[in-house]
Amino acid sequence: MRAPSVPLILRTAHGPYFFNARTLLRIDAEDKVARITTTDGQRIVVLHPLSDLEERLCCGQRIGDMLFARTHRSCIVALHHVQAVDLERNLVLDEQLVAPMSKRAWRS
Repeated sequence: MRAPSVPLILRTAHGPYFFNARTLLRIDAEDKVARITTTDGQRIVVLHPLSDLEERLCCGQRIGDMLFARTHRSCIVALHHVQAVDLERNLVLDEQLVAPMSKRAWRS
């Protein structure tokens, strides 16, 4: 697997979009596309399945100070942005954004 390039180039309905991997907070699966939430609050739909993004971001492998993980079957989280874990095992990314964590992901 290769490290995510900066910028990470992904397809959108409007053409290629350049993402800085450091600005990604979470990625949610929506059918055959994914919705990316960034640190500046943008929510952008990309035409990639979650499995493709999981490979591109080298989920589960540390890349410098970044670490992305598939925390749920429908979610990838930038663990380097996690601030806390709440009582329901959700990952707290900021005051308004939490991400789910499956029982399997919690164990690993």
